[in-house]
Amino acid sequence: MANEWIGVIHSTAPKYLSGAADNTIRKRLILSLLQKRGRIRFNENSYECNWDVEFAEQPVEAYGDGGSLNFSRYDLYRQLKIDWRGYKATDLMTEKERLMNDGNLAIVKRYDKIMPKLMRSLNNKFCGELFVDGYASGNENRLHGLESFLGELTSPAVANADRAVRPSDTYGGKSTVLGNDGGTWSNTSGITQPNSTLSKDWPDGNGTPEYDYLSPKLVNWGSNAWGTSSELWVDNCERVFRQSTIWLTHTGGNDSKPDLYLCAGDLYYDYLNKQSSKQRIVIPHKEAEDLGFSDTLNQEGVMIASDFDVPAGTAFGLNVEQMELASLDSVLFASRGPEYDIKTDAWLFMVGFFGNARYNPKYFAKIKNFA
Repeated sequence: MANEWIGVIHSTAPKYLSGAADNTIRKRLILSLLQKRGRIRFNENSYECNWDVEFAEQPVEAYGDGGSLNFSRYDLYRQLKIDWRGYKATDLMTEKERLMNDGNLAIVKRYDKIMPKLMRSLNNKFCGELFVDGYASGNENRLHGLESFLGELTSPAVANADRAVRPSDTYGGKSTVLGNDGGTWSNTSGITQPNSTLSKDWPDGNGTPEYDYLSPKLVNWGSNAWGTSSELWVDNCERVFRQSTIWLTHTGGNDSKPDLYLCAGDLYYDYLNKQSSKQRIVIPHKEAEDLGFSDTLNQEGVMIASDFDVPAGTAFGLNVEQMELASLDSVLFASRGPEYDIKTDAWLFMVGFFGNARYNPKYFAKIKNFA
């Protein structure tokens, strides 16, 4: 008889968990955007999580009628590789509990009670994992979140006048250091360069794609060079967001404009107060509002929102089209159980995820006080 009840649970679990996963997605803006844009992938089946990022462009040469053409094969992509990571939420019911509580029916009752709690636990944990450094010590089984590629060069130290910070990290087996794989960038005399130690105009100026193909934008809101005579976020915030958007678009093309700046609560609070102090009408971003997030602001077409998992004093600039959440399963969160375990004489329940997140770092920004 127990097997009959288990069969009923197994047949209804996928539908239940699909609905629960949808509910999880609707509660978080970034997951809602990923789902809407088709950036959540299922049934991944490779041994590693790998993807290609554009490294270079084919050369374009001036041509005169009747001239000879040169045909060559060009290596335009670099492949990034990370491993798969997993998350599990578990519970159990002892055989003694089953016998004391309506026998086999107790399994169904326990399932109905446990699953919402397991999903809530996984939901609360999972979204914050999109920001963690999957390479940090102790994070060997956690997602490769945004901080996996947003490390900065710490020597020489960041100067107070530096608005841009030099990236330095390893992600997917490749370096994010500027010029690490070749390429060139302009060095214009007579202009104030965004970083005083780089001796290049980057991320202003111009250069070849190879120079910064894997380099994110690290923006120092604590700089004293934002034109406000201040090093405070509340004074610089509008200019910081505007400049970050320009840098991302300038180096990546029209499709590289960020969709969203996700802020820690303290930065969002000051930004909101800044808008109110100017007696502006605060207008929600339409796409976010259509998804049910009416507390999202709009600066020049880019969403500004808060997320309690973003570290204090920090904001992330995100391009949704340049990130994916990949699952090895046919659903985002898969269930296992109830299964009887003779060793513990108990019925086991589990909800889990196997997959990872993957990004194209060039199209992302980290905003904080780096000085």
